[in-house]
Amino acid sequence: MTTAQPRTAATPIDPPFQNTYGGKDERERTPWLLGFLAFLIPIMPAYVVLPGPLKSNGSPARMIAVVLFGLVVLGFALSRRTANTRQVSPGAIVVLVYFLLWLTTYGVGLLYVDSALIASNRTRAIITLCADVGVALYVLSRVKTDRQRSIVLGCLAAGLTFACLVGLLQGLTPIDLRFLFRPPGFALNVEELQLTERLGARRVIGTSQHAIEFSVLAATTVPLTIYFARHAPNRSLRLLAAAAACLALLALPAAISRSGVISLVTVLLIYMLAFTVRQIAIALAVGAVAVVAYAVAFPHVAVALWETITGSERDPSVRARTEDYAEVSQTFREHPVFGLGLGGQPHLLDNEWLQTIVQGGVIGLAAMIVVTGGAVFGMAAGLRRATSPREREQVYMMGAVLAGILVSSTTFDLFYYQQASLIFFIVFGLLWSTFTVPVPEIRGGRPRH
Repeated sequence: MTTAQPRTAATPIDPPFQNTYGGKDERERTPWLLGFLAFLIPIMPAYVVLPGPLKSNGSPARMIAVVLFGLVVLGFALSRRTANTRQVSPGAIVVLVYFLLWLTTYGVGLLYVDSALIASNRTRAIITLCADVGVALYVLSRVKTDRQRSIVLGCLAAGLTFACLVGLLQGLTPIDLRFLFRPPGFALNVEELQLTERLGARRVIGTSQHAIEFSVLAATTVPLTIYFARHAPNRSLRLLAAAAACLALLALPAAISRSGVISLVTVLLIYMLAFTVRQIAIALAVGAVAVVAYAVAFPHVAVALWETITGSERDPSVRARTEDYAEVSQTFREHPVFGLGLGGQPHLLDNEWLQTIVQGGVIGLAAMIVVTGGAVFGMAAGLRRATSPREREQVYMMGAVLAGILVSSTTFDLFYYQQASLIFFIVFGLLWSTFTVPVPEIRGGRPRH
């Protein structure tokens, strides 16, 4: 474990996590807008939209994210840079490369003669891309201190806890709180509201669009709430966070999803790196008892989840994913470099990587590799800047959340789902907000000829 070096008289007191970008005299601002967005994303279903032609693009969270994209562009164009040393975030570079690669495939796709359905898909896809990139860049430009990070993460934890509560109530009672925060006059952009069943057990979705998305978000809620259960500023908040972690663990199996189990295992494997062997052993013992207790209390859910995991070869959804390989192979041979263009696939594939190959070819695949590698290197950069065990644990927690979402990209079309994709890019920005690289200004007069 890295330990902070003792300060001497010549050592400036400027912890990297306390103020990553600004100087000591900079007034710290509370990120109210980001906190509101982080809370809004999980509490309001993505299909609650403004009535009219916007359809899915009329979701309040997506509209706010697009506005943030515009603010970032305006800020870059109009802001004055007066510091002697500029700070550049490698995370922002990663996000911009990701954006430009997908923008290239979108431009190439516009050269094709498309149907009205494909044209609308392209419009929806580019708006979604701007929203995802916008929230990440806005986080990177506005979140500068540990306090600001904690506020955004706390709002996100509160929103995800509500979503888990909705899912748990859906599974245990006839109560459905999905639309508790639906604004008056907003429409529902969805054809089917009824919950489905798998192997005789009801699949809960919380406030998400699909049970898989809900299970993945429930899995990412676990390390987030455990972190606050250990490091919240007062005892009441720590107890509430611990209860939220238990709530997420109770709600996750009710989605009857293999993806959720895989995400949960992934987040725990990464997050446990922040703990001692003794703490891990105790957690494993408690977890084993909890699994047995859950199976006794909810046998129909436990049996359905177990048969879903062990009977994958008989699952129609797994067979459908396998059959997609032939279609993807054919499309890649015909369009190897740029694919069909962003939004050019008439129907979605249940695998984000296959979807990327079809829509983006080699360029799209490079974009996915860039953002995946960016998450890995962001965690490494954050650990390098951490100066205390709590800061290291925060980095591991954010890395675990990103990994838990990314690992699900092999089992469903991740970036089509608004809650999962926006939360991913918010946490991506928060992770990289801990690390910047100074770029000295080049001084000198004009060369004489």
